[in-house]
Amino acid sequence: MTRSCKQRGFSLVTAIFLLAVLAVLMVNMVNLGVGQQATVVMSIQGARALQAARSGLEFAIHQALVNNSCPASQTINFQAAEPALQGFSVLVQCDASVHTEGAGPPVTVYYLDALAQRGNYASGANANPDYVSRRLRVTVSNNPP
Repeated sequence: MTRSCKQRGFSLVTAIFLLAVLAVLMVNMVNLGVGQQATVVMSIQGARALQAARSGLEFAIHQALVNNSCPASQTINFQAAEPALQGFSVLVQCDASVHTEGAGPPVTVYYLDALAQRGNYASGANANPDYVSRRLRVTVSNNPP
């Protein structure tokens, strides 16, 4: 009888230990799932920002090559008509230079820069975790050399 009395309560300690280990594992699994979800969301937002920047560049290329217009700075805001890019703004900057080589026609070279962003960038305590931006640069000319 004395032997069974000494072992009393041992299974309770084991059960509490197992419950604590399982609770820690569950908390880590939930944190991992939340982190993965945030990563996927930011990846999608980054892809949308890239497409917004590409759209801004396409607009600027059209303005430069078709309309021979190169505004120094222009902002494009996507509205509800473009639901995938809604909320993004694209700052398009253009710089042009004319080059003449020999007796050939002058070549106009356009340096285009598009910065697409959603939200406001802030650092420190005011940091915005949903801020995303992408920048693209391209050089085009009206008569390729």
